[in-house]
Amino acid sequence: MKPENTLHIYKRVSSTIQMEGTSLKTQERIGIDLAKRLNMEYVVHNEGGQSSSKDDLSNRPVLKQLLIDMNKGIVRHLYVYNTDRLSRNQITWYTIRRAMVVNSVTLYTPKGIHNTNDSMENMILGILSEISQYDNSIRAERSRLGKLEKVRLNYWKGGPPPYGYMLKKEARGNKLIENPDESKWIRFIFSSYNSQVPLRRVREILHINNVKTRRDNEWWSLGSLQAVLRNKN
Repeated sequence: MKPENTLHIYKRVSSTIQMEGTSLKTQERIGIDLAKRLNMEYVVHNEGGQSSSKDDLSNRPVLKQLLIDMNKGIVRHLYVYNTDRLSRNQITWYTIRRAMVVNSVTLYTPKGIHNTNDSMENMILGILSEISQYDNSIRAERSRLGKLEKVRLNYWKGGPPPYGYMLKKEARGNKLIENPDESKWIRFIFSSYNSQVPLRRVREILHINNVKTRRDNEWWSLGSLQAVLRNKN
């Protein structure tokens, strides 16, 4: 494929929950439709689900490779569903935008084409980045306040419950209640610890009794047992 006639479609969602829906498929479909309209070949780069709580290049191997390929002249045309798919982080976005400018990469979104060598377009991209970062910080604050409100009302803050508990759905949220099948083994773990039974022996007993972890592993790691003992719920 010739770089000047190839559209590189980068798709990413910010959580594994979205991966199960249509977001990744939608991003890919729109990108492919654009490539066909531009009479270009295309390559799809799938980053999958990555949380925006760690929005840097350390957890974005696909994007890192794209930047390397930009510097090699392999990537000249890049499509993203919107600019926040690349990053909502100022420093990360600067790194990406600099690579596009230096290597004359044209950025495509459903809203238009951005020539990164054009000073006006470059300024617009910068503004879009600031808006994305602001939106991300607002959503993060709303999420934090929402979790605090749930805890204040004695509802579960969100996410999977710790081992020994299960969730009971109510009108305004989920209540954390005891899981009878798991709680007896929680008591066993604490009782053994108080009796100074080594954790390695505890995990052996759990294995003998076919007590699996929440992830359905047959063997408990020492770290998992320590996490149970540190849990204050």
